[in-house]
Amino acid sequence: MIKRRMYLLFLGVLSICIGYAQNQPGFTTISLNNLDAFSNPGGNWSVASDAVADIDKEGDLKPVPGTGVLVNTVSKKNRAHLVTKESFGDVELELDFMMAKNTNSGIYLQGRYEVQLFDSWTVLHPTYSDCGGIYQRWDDKRTGADKGFEGTAPLVNTARAPGLWQHLKIKFRAPRFNEKGEKVTNARFEAIYLNGVLVQQQTALTGPTRSPLFEEEQATGPLMIQGDHGNVAIRNIKYRSLTTANNTPEKVKIVNPIIVQPETRPYLLRSFLSYGKKMITHAISVGNPNGVNYSYDLKSGALLQVWRGQFADATDLWHERGEPYQRIVPLGSVIILSDAPAVASLPDAANTAWPDTVSFDDVQNKGYTIDAGRAPSFRYSINDVHITDKISVPNASGIVRELVVANPSANLYHRIAVAKKIEQSKKGFYAIGDKSYYISIDEKLKPFIRQAGANQELLVPIDKAGIAVTYSLIW
Repeated sequence: MIKRRMYLLFLGVLSICIGYAQNQPGFTTISLNNLDAFSNPGGNWSVASDAVADIDKEGDLKPVPGTGVLVNTVSKKNRAHLVTKESFGDVELELDFMMAKNTNSGIYLQGRYEVQLFDSWTVLHPTYSDCGGIYQRWDDKRTGADKGFEGTAPLVNTARAPGLWQHLKIKFRAPRFNEKGEKVTNARFEAIYLNGVLVQQQTALTGPTRSPLFEEEQATGPLMIQGDHGNVAIRNIKYRSLTTANNTPEKVKIVNPIIVQPETRPYLLRSFLSYGKKMITHAISVGNPNGVNYSYDLKSGALLQVWRGQFADATDLWHERGEPYQRIVPLGSVIILSDAPAVASLPDAANTAWPDTVSFDDVQNKGYTIDAGRAPSFRYSINDVHITDKISVPNASGIVRELVVANPSANLYHRIAVAKKIEQSKKGFYAIGDKSYYISIDEKLKPFIRQAGANQELLVPIDKAGIAVTYSLIW
């Protein structure tokens, strides 16, 4: 479970630092108020303000009226690709995308080299055809399985569930030609990040991938979004020229990091944890072989963060006795939740603010137990309210949380989620934030959404002793 690897095989460090940089200088944004940036857009493409998808319905993806988002709705009659009027050479490209269940699309650099978009949610061992993969080249002159060749799988799968917004960042180097027009250097994906995690690095292409817009290679070409395979939504497309200044790898002091990766059973790891500007001193992080991981604050009973992908870099914790940090770094696509206490008494559920913290003297930590599958149940008391908080990972879709209060006080509530926006898409099913993750909960528990300043909160009353508040966090 504990591995030392050379840096080039170490995923995640760069993604934590630069994978989600959104306000970088020099970017040009493609306006999506209309389709004017594209050549002859087909009837399958429309402009919307958002998109919504049912996680359980294959191909389901519906536009929300407005502007700023491209939505592809494929039909037998309309299934055209979307091609920019502008052409690009060396380019850094960023965009957000949303997949419908079991659907397929792709981003073609120069109309020739495809980065695969696919509903690869929960796939443990991705191939070239999964999200973030470089699709195969194709030669009809070959026979059988040899017709497809040279596809490159993503290094790790960090794809999220259908209907959630995902982020793609691409650094692409165009092919080079001499004065005779002969190719002297292959096209290359310098790096690709999926949801903030490095999934391709220095991936060369000897020619166009399957179904390109152009068979011949050139120094420039348009961006093409595949439109004939499945329903997809795209937003926030921006680009800038790829130069030495924005393509130089960061220097890394530790060339042999200590990586903790669960292989056959969950791994529980106590440590400090950097959390925004705070240092959580009583954190426990749990990694699972299926790539579903989370961190928990033993001081407040807070589920701090969840992530998909590799588990943890423990170099700061164990290298040279953990001086000076004694912390771990999550590896994977991290979703930050909240470090506020899990339960609180609200005399006025409409207006009483949720507490940011709980006094250390008010908390009595009683440790945790683990079941046969190594799922921990955390036990603690806050002002004599006794709580058992079990978190399990029954499958790769996310986590299940079961919170039981033995002796609830008056007006006691559990806060499930807090975000700028919480939307109920169907009975017992909520999209949290900017469609970052889902909450699935039985409506019999009486969940409700309340406004809390600039945010919204999803709360559940705890008004009976021994009642289990059980819900799933899906991403």
